[in-house]
This record gives sequence, structure tokens and C-alpha cells, in this order.
Amino acid sequence: MSKWRNIIKIFTYSMLMLCMVNGFAQNDKLNRAQQLLQEKNVDQAMLAIDSVILHSETKGDFVSWTTRAYIYFEIYKRTDKQKLNSALRDTIIFSLKRSNTLKPDETFATNNKKLLSNLSAGYFNLSKTLLMDSINYKRSVIAYNRFKENFIIAEPGTNFTARDVEYYLAVGSLYSDIFNKNNKNTEAQETAKIALLKVLDMQPENPSANINLGIMYYNQAVNLGKELDYGASFNQIDIVQENIIKLAKQAEQFIIKVYKVDNKNVKAVEALHSIYKMLNEKAKEEDFKKKCKELNIKLD
Repeated sequence: MSKWRNIIKIFTYSMLMLCMVNGFAQNDKLNRAQQLLQEKNVDQAMLAIDSVILHSETKGDFVSWTTRAYIYFEIYKRTDKQKLNSALRDTIIFSLKRSNTLKPDETFATNNKKLLSNLSAGYFNLSKTLLMDSINYKRSVIAYNRFKENFIIAEPGTNFTARDVEYYLAVGSLYSDIFNKNNKNTEAQETAKIALLKVLDMQPENPSANINLGIMYYNQAVNLGKELDYGASFNQIDIVQENIIKLAKQAEQFIIKVYKVDNKNVKAVEALHSIYKMLNEKAKEEDFKKKCKELNIKLD
């Protein structure tokens, strides 16, 4: 019996030593991965760190996960920075979130926040690039929403109103310009309306959003008049004229808000002159014609 006890003791001791050796080996790999990261040998560092985060002795260590995030970030910077969907970026974010759940010390928590903020800013910049370069609103808004999702983790309690206004005003301005140049592009019109109305939900007096919406409605009314066929019946003419008046009145509601705040706003004064001319409101048309002259606005 004592013989078996000795065997068990020896076996237990051997296993303990083996675990310690394995643990030391994994810590050595972690140190090696950090050294390789400092030396910018990130491809080798990635191989080392991926072994570390799988091992039972080191996978519960926040240092392992933060190190992994920074190693993958170096690879991500040179290959995936302009991609909307990146497995490397996803791995970095996952690693940072995992590190945060393991209660990192102040230094590592700060480093996690910095890297997550950096990635969030990358998404924000990507949302603008996608919007301006490819005119692809759907992909752009995905990037923008990912910016907010990750930034709120780095900076809990952040108020995104200012950024939302900035982003949706950019969307609305771009797509309203597209529509104003081609009134048949109803998809651009709808995208612009939705974006600009979001801005007005947050800032009802926003001058750019009000001006853009007003001009869109005015141009829509102009387009209706242009599309009226010669020889159209009186009934058709009446319907078109009624719709033109409705659109002009909608345009007026947005533009007048800007004018009341700033009666020298050139775009507002010029637009109101055109709107009152369309509505055949002679007194107001003449009044704004004078205002245009005072502001050196040249009328067609």
C-alpha cells in the first residue's frame, strides 16, 4: 500500500512539475511574442501569441490578450485598414474585449482603450471615404454604426449627437446634390430626405439641413412642371399645379426657418424669391427680389 502511495506521490509531483514547466514555457512564449512585437517581427509574433492565448496557463491573463491585439493591429495596419470587413480587425476587437473582462491593471486598461478608440476612428473615417468615393450609403452607414458600437466600449456614456449631425448632414448634402442634378434619381432623393430629417430631429433649426430639404422640394416642384406634356387635359394640369403648390409650400416651411434666424442668408433669400414666384405671390416675390438686390444676388 505504501508502495502505491509513493507511486501516486511521485506521479503527482511529476505532473505538477510538468505543469510548471509548461506554464513557464508559455510565459516564455508570451515574453517572446512581446519582444518580437517590439522588433516589428509581427508575423513570428502572431504565431507565438496564438499559442499563448490557447494554453490554460496563459489564456486567462489579460496581458496575453492585449499583446495579441497589438500584434494583430500591426498586421492590420499594413493590409486591412481600408476594408469594411476585416477578420484581423475583428480579432483585435475580440482580444481587447476579452482582456477587459479579465480586469486589466490601469496601464493595460488604458492601452486597450487607446487601441479601441483608434479602431473606432478608423471606422468613422472609412464611413466618410465610402460615402464620398463610392457613393455607397449602405456600406458607409455600416461603418458609421460600427464606429459608435466600438467607441462606446472605449468611452462609455459618450453622447453621439454632434457626430450624428455631422455624418447625416454629409449624407443629406451629398445625396440632395445628386438629386438636384438629376430629379429622376428618386433613390438619392429618399436617402437625402431620411438623412436630413434625422438631422432635424436632433437639431430642428440646423440651417444646412433646412436649406437642403427646402431646395429639394422646390426642385421637385420645378421638375413636375417640366414634365407636364403639351396638350395635357385641364384636369391633368390642375392636378400637377396642385402638387406643385404643395411642394412649394413644403419648401417654404424649411427655408423660412433659416430666414427667420438669419435674414441675410443668401441661399435662403434666393430660394424664397423663387418659391414665391412659383406660388404666384406677387407681393412677397417683389419683396424678396429687393432683398436679393441688396445682397447682390443675381437672379435669372
